[in-house]
Amino acid sequence: MVKLIDIAKFLGLSVTTVSYSLNDDPRIPAATKQRVIEAARKLGYAGKSGRFADKDYLRQVVLCINSLGGEIYSDIVYTMEKSLALNNCELMIYLGTEITKLKWLDGLFVLNPKISGDDIAKIAARRIPVVLMDRDEHADNVNVVTLDNFNGCYNTTSAAVNAGARTFAFIGGPKESFESRYRYEGFSKALADNGLQHRGILVLQTDFTYEGGITACRFLLENGSLPDAIVCANDETALGIIAGLKAGGVTKNIIVTGFDGVKPAETFPVRYITARVDHKHWATTSVYSLIHTIEHEEHQNIKIPVQTVEYNL
Repeated sequence: MVKLIDIAKFLGLSVTTVSYSLNDDPRIPAATKQRVIEAARKLGYAGKSGRFADKDYLRQVVLCINSLGGEIYSDIVYTMEKSLALNNCELMIYLGTEITKLKWLDGLFVLNPKISGDDIAKIAARRIPVVLMDRDEHADNVNVVTLDNFNGCYNTTSAAVNAGARTFAFIGGPKESFESRYRYEGFSKALADNGLQHRGILVLQTDFTYEGGITACRFLLENGSLPDAIVCANDETALGIIAGLKAGGVTKNIIVTGFDGVKPAETFPVRYITARVDHKHWATTSVYSLIHTIEHEEHQNIKIPVQTVEYNL
């Protein structure tokens, strides 16, 4: 059976161009469409349902992401690729921020805090389905599929309070990170609910990295006494904090909390609490939400639950 890729190789074009041509997409020049149609007929292409030009469309879906480093992003990309392939979609990764300049896309996932809301609105105005994975901001014609950032950090902080912590530091992510902001709000609410909001809490911002956690830990060690608990906005930063405590020879019993569910490899006597995330479920749900919008033009707001867990180090 002749496939789209066979036509693409025959003409020296991309599969995307062939797919769009057969579906009479206005972005394709008329001369190119005609070449593709003639080649399809010559090669005997019939489409998946046995009819030529049956709208069996290889959709191009873009994941706008901040980084490809780390196990979490790998899980998300791998799961999305598999789920999208089952729905005749191809995943493309975009590490930039100028999404309005993207020409070939039938759907967009946003997992990059540097992308502006105005640019997202411009994409949505083109009637391209958008799924926001990194913010709870509601806009016209977009889906929101986010982690329960607020309650995740509220619960890890509450667990630290229940374990006896009375003094705290919060190590957040970049200033523009929506996730870090929601997690800080959960942290603050947990302290307020326990009457601990007026205890001179130290708040530091990092870049969500292991190295950022080590740097923050050095600052804590060099600038006064350590708090009872160090609440981190993600696990990678928390692992850096633990490594910094170990390198600094800290003997005080400290609680460290994170967010994501990664089990630390470091062996160091701290009490480690984190919010476990099923990243594959998050990725799959985001894909289902996008496909649902493509097929039914309905938009969704979904919150992915997280689970508080403690690891013995």
